[in-house]
Amino acid sequence: MIPRIALIVTFLLWLCGGPASGQGGEAVPNVGSLTHFLDVPSQVSRMKMTWDVPEGCPQGYFVRFDTEPDHTFVGPDPADASHTTGTSFTSRDFADSAPDDVAHYFHIAAKYGEEEIGPTTTAGPYRIDVVPPSGVSVIGPEVTSARTVTLFLEAEGASEMHVSNEGHEAGGGWEPMASFREWELPGGRGDKAVYVRFRDPAWNTADAWDTVRLIIAGDIDDSGAADLMDAILALQILAGAGAGDVRIHPGAVPDGDGRIGLSDVIFILRTLGSDA
Repeated sequence: MIPRIALIVTFLLWLCGGPASGQGGEAVPNVGSLTHFLDVPSQVSRMKMTWDVPEGCPQGYFVRFDTEPDHTFVGPDPADASHTTGTSFTSRDFADSAPDDVAHYFHIAAKYGEEEIGPTTTAGPYRIDVVPPSGVSVIGPEVTSARTVTLFLEAEGASEMHVSNEGHEAGGGWEPMASFREWELPGGRGDKAVYVRFRDPAWNTADAWDTVRLIIAGDIDDSGAADLMDAILALQILAGAGAGDVRIHPGAVPDGDGRIGLSDVIFILRTLGSDA
């Protein structure tokens, strides 16, 4: 009677197609990532890979992560590889190196017997990006009497921006990154905050904000109304008498040129007449 252990060995050899030595082995099939899409930036900083078992019943697998698109394992026990016996493998946390949209590749080869390894299979690129946009800023006019203002925006590496009067996470919506944006402020005089959140293709975000002071057209002394005192101040400036210690707010000049002129005086007087 053939011993049970011999039957088991014979069955395994038949199942695996015989010893691997001399066959060269098979390439590992269906290598892919459970955490990343090919060539799509992601802020997930660890990659989990999976694959199917090739023919020939390998004893394990040599694996390697790097930033090189081409790699071949050399020798029966390559020193540049990790070893695993499962059908999945998770990388170290690449966030330690602060990758800014860096392409990573996964290399794998099956181990057959003591002297044979299969061909190296490479999967990638898998792009990892944990660095948010840099140099972010939003600049609007310091003072204005117009609710619609021009915002100037900067954010290196950003592909989208979210502009809002309510907060970085409220109001507005995502739109393509632009270097300037026409924007409407809320009504009513006073300081109006504008919030901008920038994000890159991996959805890393960075925030900026600015304050615009909205005042009434013709209210050159910022008293809260375009009144007779504003008309008197404007006439004093035109006559060369100055305006004393009163700070003139260029944004409140009705014609928008920042300088008091006769047309501005007429505007203020007409405003007084319409309010009468």
